[in-house]
Amino acid sequence: MVAVHSDPIGRFTMLSTALLEEVGVRRADDAVHSALWPTVGAVAGHVTAVYRWVTTILRTGSPADRAESPLDDDTKTTVLRDARTELLAELERDDRECWVIGGATGTTAFWRRRMVLESLKHLLDVRTAPGSRFAVPSELDAELAADGVDEFLGVFLARSRASLEPLPGAVRLTATDADRTWTLTPDWSLDDETDPTATIEGSAAALLLLLWERASALDEPDRFRVTGDAALVRAFEGAPIHR
Repeated sequence: MVAVHSDPIGRFTMLSTALLEEVGVRRADDAVHSALWPTVGAVAGHVTAVYRWVTTILRTGSPADRAESPLDDDTKTTVLRDARTELLAELERDDRECWVIGGATGTTAFWRRRMVLESLKHLLDVRTAPGSRFAVPSELDAELAADGVDEFLGVFLARSRASLEPLPGAVRLTATDADRTWTLTPDWSLDDETDPTATIEGSAAALLLLLWERASALDEPDRFRVTGDAALVRAFEGAPIHR
């Protein structure tokens, strides 16, 4: 299932504009809460590379190489803006077949959804100082967050499943504001008929931050309610799904 959230072009436009504005008012060497992209310039360079990569995929229909490097104060806004403009033009075109993550053939709809969530995740990074807790952004409503959980489990977990160590039990994620559940079996398959050994309850947005490694169910009891085996939850949180 792809892109259940409404108006992906409108959402991408809003989120990428917000990201550009945040990058524009910050210095390139300002530190952010990210181990992989520790500065504003590094985040801007990463997002620019992703935007260019997806633009090439949409133009050719085929997989493409990707290279990235941090941007400096002279380039971080203009280069990111140009990459975003070119990507938006491709996303606005009619649906067409193209390569998607996982090696399958999909359509432009896959990348519309992916770029909404990519922009949102790194907007969150730029807004968060090192050592600070990631706040749920105002742009992340329950509908989009639940779709983000669907994407993470359906795309990134599916890609990583074969390389992951089995879980010591089944984990159920319950979105308290979206009437949605996702149950992961010990072999990382999705099966809501399986009885869970541990359950993590929280808003859909909180669950998405958890999957994005920007929240911890065990360390943030004001966001999550955990029942069952805490060691299982810790193993789930520590699994390298998106690395």
